[in-house]
Amino acid sequence: MYNVLQLFVRYGAHILFVVLEIICFYLIINYNQDQKQIFLNSSNLYAAKLSQQQARITQFTRLSNQNDSLLHENANLIENLISIEYASSKIPSADSALSQYRLIPAQICNSTSYLRNNHITLCKGSREGIRQDMGVISSHQGVVGIVRNVSENFSHVISLLHSQAKLSCSIKNRAGHGTLVWKTMDPLRMTLESIPKHQKISIGDTVVTSGYSTMFPKGILVGKIESFKPISGGNSFDITVKLFNDLTDIRYAYVVQNRFGDEQKNLEKDVKDE
Repeated sequence: MYNVLQLFVRYGAHILFVVLEIICFYLIINYNQDQKQIFLNSSNLYAAKLSQQQARITQFTRLSNQNDSLLHENANLIENLISIEYASSKIPSADSALSQYRLIPAQICNSTSYLRNNHITLCKGSREGIRQDMGVISSHQGVVGIVRNVSENFSHVISLLHSQAKLSCSIKNRAGHGTLVWKTMDPLRMTLESIPKHQKISIGDTVVTSGYSTMFPKGILVGKIESFKPISGGNSFDITVKLFNDLTDIRYAYVVQNRFGDEQKNLEKDVKDE
């Protein structure tokens, strides 16, 4: 009580001034229509700005959850596109084919794109079901690479822009398949090898994954033929493919989980060992 009295003794004049000011403002606003209107308009304006800032802060705090939700929705959409591709191929066992592939969304923690051998780190690992030798895509029209090593929370991916990366591809609506390799330092162009000369191809033809591996499903868009020429003394074309996907500007990726991949690899391994 003594401290309160001391406070009023020291700052009583200031407190009285503030109280009188509040009373004056109250009387002016309530008994003068013009001042009341100005006060209401100003208060509404500041309240709206305050609500807007609060909404922005709330939206920012929810951004992470929204990104995760969008990634999972995109994964479901891409899975549906893959299913449609298989369904259009008239695979007889629809139940197994349409559920063969599952996509695991992941954020990219680190990546390189202008080295001779480029690598990518994903912010998800074995805890989320990611395993070695799984394929990685960024969308239905973008192959990213192949998982090489996995820890509990991270995955190391060999980028498609790597001297040792090889991807089995075919030309859409054409027979046969070849191997896509990275021979230059251009992050948007790769070389498709082993397409026979008797194949009828044209500039602008679409290159897709062939499906002849356990890593990637058939029909994932890769790029378009930019130029081609017969290899002198050989039986195939030298084809330059411009990628649909810009690997220098990706932030999220999807790891392809093949339900029947281990079964296929074990069967093929037994055949090779004979």
